[in-house]
Amino acid sequence: MGGAAKTVRLWLKATTGWLGRVFTPSATAWSAAALALFILWGLLALSFLFSDGSDRLTWEMALGVVGIYGVMALASGVLLLLVWLLALLKPRYRVALLLSLPPMLLLGLFTWGAMGGSIAALLTLIGLSLLFGSGAALTQRKAPRARRIGAVVFLAVGVGMLGLLAYGLVKAPADPNPALAGYHLRGATLALADPAKPGPYLVRTFTYGSGTDRRRPEYAGGVLFRSAPVDGSKLDVKWTGPGGWVRTQYWGFGPKNFPVQGRVWMPDTRRVGAPQGPFPLVLIVHGNHGMESFSDPGYAYLGVLLASQGFIVVSVDENFLNSSVADFVNPFAIRGGEENSVRGWLLLEHLAQWRAWSQDPRHPMFGKADMNRIALIGHSRGGEAVATANAFNDLSHDPDDATLAFNYHFKLGAVAAIAPVDGQHKLRDWPTPMKDTNYFVIQGSMDGDMTSFMGASQYSRASFSGAARAFKASVYVTGANHGQFNTTWGRYDSGLPFRLFLDPRPIMQPAAQRQIAAVYLSAFLQATLLGKDGYRPLFEDARNGAAWLPDDFLINNYADSDTQWLANYQEDLDPGTGSAPGVTLNGQNLSIWRETYIRLKFAQLGVPVAVLGWDDRVSPRKASYEIDLGASGLKVAQNTDLVFSAANAGVSSLPDRFDLKGKASDAKADARRPLDWSIVLTDAKGAEARLPLSHDQLLYPQIKGETRRFGAIDGAATSEVVLRRYRFPLKDFVAANPQLDPHSLRSIRFDFDRSPRGAIALNDVGLATAQ
Repeated sequence: MGGAAKTVRLWLKATTGWLGRVFTPSATAWSAAALALFILWGLLALSFLFSDGSDRLTWEMALGVVGIYGVMALASGVLLLLVWLLALLKPRYRVALLLSLPPMLLLGLFTWGAMGGSIAALLTLIGLSLLFGSGAALTQRKAPRARRIGAVVFLAVGVGMLGLLAYGLVKAPADPNPALAGYHLRGATLALADPAKPGPYLVRTFTYGSGTDRRRPEYAGGVLFRSAPVDGSKLDVKWTGPGGWVRTQYWGFGPKNFPVQGRVWMPDTRRVGAPQGPFPLVLIVHGNHGMESFSDPGYAYLGVLLASQGFIVVSVDENFLNSSVADFVNPFAIRGGEENSVRGWLLLEHLAQWRAWSQDPRHPMFGKADMNRIALIGHSRGGEAVATANAFNDLSHDPDDATLAFNYHFKLGAVAAIAPVDGQHKLRDWPTPMKDTNYFVIQGSMDGDMTSFMGASQYSRASFSGAARAFKASVYVTGANHGQFNTTWGRYDSGLPFRLFLDPRPIMQPAAQRQIAAVYLSAFLQATLLGKDGYRPLFEDARNGAAWLPDDFLINNYADSDTQWLANYQEDLDPGTGSAPGVTLNGQNLSIWRETYIRLKFAQLGVPVAVLGWDDRVSPRKASYEIDLGASGLKVAQNTDLVFSAANAGVSSLPDRFDLKGKASDAKADARRPLDWSIVLTDAKGAEARLPLSHDQLLYPQIKGETRRFGAIDGAATSEVVLRRYRFPLKDFVAANPQLDPHSLRSIRFDFDRSPRGAIALNDVGLATAQ
């Protein structure tokens, strides 16, 4: 045996040596290959020179090609330098560096963006290397003195780099919103019941589901009612693709057998004399979380509250659609939210199950759910799912695969979203539409997951035709995060290791955050499903519910189908035309005037707005923006209010062409100041009445939310445009000038006379029925 093994080794050595000689290029071959690439380099340069198709060469064109190739040569030089530096490293360290660099960069990019993530990764890797390398060198007692001095220097540099990183991580954040110092939520609370207080009903709770769930005992032997599975294979093709077998292995089912299961809170009608229903039906669906860490129990605080007030509430189980580390068994099949159509479709399948129970005289739920009063509430990806369900509800077929027929047509009276995503799944590659639907969305400024107010995009797309009476509303909560709206998610909006770099210190207390959610969601359902319109002013201004809410700064926006819109900037491309017939728009001495789509942190508002700027350094004369209602004026009904939505635009009030030393620092200082201006109404006879914006409220700067530690290197935007609803009763203008005839308006003008400079986003200017 020994001789045979020796023979094999000699044969392998000879063979590999021969292969090496055959397939190792000679110096001549390397030179010829390089020459080919140099020739290609030159030919491409010539093609750039004659890119316009002419045979005329100018020196300006030559300079342009030098500029193009100069940039590319610089990039090549950087790459060559990196290769050279890597070649200088010892093999063991080179392997360790190249192994640790990708996960560190991934962690840094996810936390702080490209530049900040690179800085953090370099501080960590180089700092640790210098600390341990120089520390080990100092333990060598026989090392030369010069080398020991070098080790001390490197040790100091390593400690300094790690110290800088540690300081950035533990440093207490400065107040990002100094303009709110001393702010308190004060106002005249509506003379209605506190919507976050329990109602008169005792609450009964149970679960329904497959009865065979291998991971969830409450949906196995613990179910009160069994439900049949549904086939979602046409919608969830990714499950059945590569890697789907891992998910099937864990849950014991695939997309052909999705379970329909949820936990229920409902009024306990078993008491003697208690009303027997039917009760409005509310479905709540969670968003993406680790599928092994179940999310549906986290809305019990809402379920118990709403059930006590006379609603049937179901927290829908869709954990089997959530992400898992196990998905990375095939990294190329990772899902990024496109399964949100499945989440929305499953909600409609739950409603179909409730419809069947409600119509079956033999079932204990017969007549319990009022299928003419239904609401959907979704959190995170579930927030997009409820909008998708609303869109699917009245369709005959799936718009992306018409071989899948729909037959739902439920009476959806309300749709609400909690910190939703938007655009992860698009119908026909278009954003999800919404029409004549009561819609509400809530978002926190300290959301470490959905850091941009993506729900504002869906809000902006919600439209009214006048065929139904409906409203839409949003509330932006200073200090709220993503997870505390669900009690099982908590204070950190991502898992390890990323949660180590989220900053929980500025986040509000969980009880306060859920109090706000309870107030608004309960009031929304009571206004839309129970007809209690008296709660509507709460959605226009949190001060109307000050006694019910924590003392916090909330930004409300609101619009309804009853408002006559004068300018919502959707009619055409002309900045001089309004939305109502005969209305024109005029600007005087403005430094900025344009109608544009607003870019949020990482989303886009779905409709254009007007961006208006004024600056005393550009024009010392008064700047104004006028909405001219036409030569004959506008006949206005009694009890009418002027309404509009505005926000600090977060841009310099100086035009780009205006050069001023210190422009950037001035812009930052201006962005920290609240803005005020005058609103002037003119009637058909020329009488004017004037009120300051602060008659309602000053326009505060954009709310900043620094969700990451070491914010100095965070490359992500910390604030964005969040529009606030303003309302001015016309009777208040009459009080300012009794000569004004409010029933015959000629114009509405903004005189920017109370702040020397500023830039605002303006939208939804109209006339609404008085509260």
